[in-house]
Amino acid sequence: MQHPIFELENAAMERWRNGDPLGFLENTDPGICYTDPGRVKPIIGIEEYRPFMQSIAGQIYYQRSEFIDPKIVECGGATLLTYNYRSTVLADDGSAKSQTPWNCTVLYYKQKIIHNHWSFIRHRVPDVLEIPLPFRPGPLRYEGLLGELIALESAAMERWRKGDPWGFLELSAPDVTYFDTGTPQRINGRDALSAEYKLREGKIHYEVMDFIDPWLFACDDLAVLFYRFFSTRLASDGSVASRVPWNCSEVFSRMDGGWKIIHTHWSHIRGERY
Repeated sequence: MQHPIFELENAAMERWRNGDPLGFLENTDPGICYTDPGRVKPIIGIEEYRPFMQSIAGQIYYQRSEFIDPKIVECGGATLLTYNYRSTVLADDGSAKSQTPWNCTVLYYKQKIIHNHWSFIRHRVPDVLEIPLPFRPGPLRYEGLLGELIALESAAMERWRKGDPWGFLELSAPDVTYFDTGTPQRINGRDALSAEYKLREGKIHYEVMDFIDPWLFACDDLAVLFYRFFSTRLASDGSVASRVPWNCSEVFSRMDGGWKIIHTHWSHIRGERY
């Protein structure tokens, strides 16, 4: 792919696979929001991101870097880059010793990374997981654009938790792209997403939904919303039967006087490869 943003990403990845993560650090906006499978909460801000990246210097090495079907969407000063990725460690004879498949969502603002979401392709919730959460008594109220987008997400999620995925499809742009915990590669376009949702219609049910610490970045007619989410099923006595922890990145574009989703990335918090 010939594009300045992809060239930045590729150059940083070449340094990354040779044990040097600081290329990504140099490309990062001070307001960064970052998550990957090793984290129970996102990194917010360069002051938290810098020591994290410095701590893993010299620890990551692999020989083959593969970007699979990278896609770029530009909106004003922001550029959305999404791709599947495969990192491969080679044996002495040149054969693949191990491979790790990834989903990646990265939003650049003025050629600096403002949001980055990594997850394994096809992953599951670990058997035991401890997640520290904020406690805020009383109802949460979100103002401005954050409130508007959370309201859109909440309305679609109310339908989703009752087995109806079509609220999210109605929010999606025709050229929407999509990652989640079970997709073997990025889904491209509303028709393909509709076919995927058809397989899930009537099969997803839970009683309680929790949006945790939503984060918003907006510029021009583009906005990215990131939040952690708990979907909770209750037993007949009202106790918790199961709870699933999620990370979600939603990228919205303003179209026809409203907001439409142009990219979604769902992953399990601390999701483990199958």
